[in-house]
Amino acid sequence: MPTQQDIDRFTLAFHQRAIECLRQEQDLQLKALEVLDRWETRGMSDGSRIYRNEWRTLLLGDLNRLEQAVCGPTDHAATLRNMSPLGFVLSDDERLRIRRTAMAK
Repeated sequence: MPTQQDIDRFTLAFHQRAIECLRQEQDLQLKALEVLDRWETRGMSDGSRIYRNEWRTLLLGDLNRLEQAVCGPTDHAATLRNMSPLGFVLSDDERLRIRRTAMAK
């Protein structure tokens, strides 16, 4: 069973790779914003609104800032990774490869 450290390694590696993809294909930022819009229309909890708003601001800004905020070693960065609209960015195969690598350490 994966430990919290395993999960944290996976979400960090996933987001590092996802942000690389955002750098290569700017349309992905727009798609991530659309994910946030869908979450809003589906009535996601008010408690997570602050994180959705932060994601929106980060996605509309500089990708270096996004990477610093999401891939940092802080608890806040880990929370952002856990509330991420970037789940669609990587293929299932790539996600599985990253997960296996993270869980093997």
